[in-house]
Amino acid sequence: MIEFHNVTKIYSSNGTKALDNVTLSIAKGEFVFIVGASGAGKSTFLKLIMHEESPTKGSIIVNDMHLEKLKRRKVPYLRRTMGIVFQDFRLISKMTVYENVAFAMRCIGKKNATIKKRVPYILELVGLKDKANDHPSELSGGEQQRVALARALVNNPSLIIADEPTGNVDPEMSFEIMQLLSEINKRGTTVLVVTHEHNLVENFSKRCIKIDDGRVISDTGVAPEMVAI
Repeated sequence: MIEFHNVTKIYSSNGTKALDNVTLSIAKGEFVFIVGASGAGKSTFLKLIMHEESPTKGSIIVNDMHLEKLKRRKVPYLRRTMGIVFQDFRLISKMTVYENVAFAMRCIGKKNATIKKRVPYILELVGLKDKANDHPSELSGGEQQRVALARALVNNPSLIIADEPTGNVDPEMSFEIMQLLSEINKRGTTVLVVTHEHNLVENFSKRCIKIDDGRVISDTGVAPEMVAI
C-alpha cells in the first residue's frame, strides 16, 4: 500500500531537511496514527504520499505506483485512489451538503444516476442523511468534518488520509470522528491519521508512528507503548 525506502526530503528553497532516511511500510487495511511535534516532518510525509512533493533521495510506492517515476499526467489517477480529510474542512459554502459530496464524483466524471445512488448512501454512513439540503454554515464543526469525510469516501478510495481531522471540533466529536474512521477501516479501507491528540491515540489501539526531526523514532503496534509526545 505505502512503502518508503531510505527517503530523504530536503527543500531546495531553504535547505531544510524535512525527512531524513525514512524507511517504513503500511499494509493494505491498516489503521495508522502519525504523530509528532510541529515541524517534525508529518506534513512533508503526507505531501510525498500525495505526490505534492518529490523525495530528494530514496523511493516511494503508493498503491503499486512508483512515485519517483510517476509522470505528471498520471498524478490524478494516483489521487483518485485516495480520500483526503483536512482540518479546515474545505467545503464549498454555496453548495449544500449533498452538492459538496456529489461534486467530488462529478470531478472524476461519474454519471448523475451513479451520483444519485451513491451520495445518499455515504451521507447515511456518516450520519448526515437528514442534513443533505443544509449548507455548511448551518452545521456544527463536527457535522462539517463529517461532510468532509463523506466527500473523501464517496469515490470509494483504497486509502483515507486524515490530516488533523479533529483539530477544529470538541473532544466528544473528536472521539466520534475517530470511531467513524475506525468503522471505515473495518470495511477494508486503509486509514492514515495525522494527529497531535495523545488521548485519541491512547483510546484507539492502533499502530502509531512517531516522527521527530524528520526521523521515525518509534513505530508501535499499539498506542499505549507510544513514546510520550
